[in-house]
Amino acid sequence: MSLIRKIIFITLVLFLLFSFSRSFFDYKKNTQFYTDFKNQYFAEKKKNLELKTQFLKKNDPHEVEKNIRNKLNLSRPEEKTILIPDISPTPVPLTPTPAPVYLQWWEIFMKK
Repeated sequence: MSLIRKIIFITLVLFLLFSFSRSFFDYKKNTQFYTDFKNQYFAEKKKNLELKTQFLKKNDPHEVEKNIRNKLNLSRPEEKTILIPDISPTPVPLTPTPAPVYLQWWEIFMKK
């Protein structure tokens, strides 16, 4: 009788452990899915807000006028225009490398 109880008890414990482990891994998988979905939702929400902002900015009449004036280099009559030329790089003069010291001494003493 005691052997049958032990077998039933071990079987019950194994069943409960298996059920618990399966539930635990399902829980971890579901929480990972939830966090991924939540992160994706907030990323899409941020992207949606940026797109709405760009849309409003593109349709604003003042912004459209400003872009057109900037692209065509136009100004209003009451505005003053300052033109700044593009900076061109100035060439750096090349300095020749000096001759070795012994050749300089040779030239000083042997030229005379």
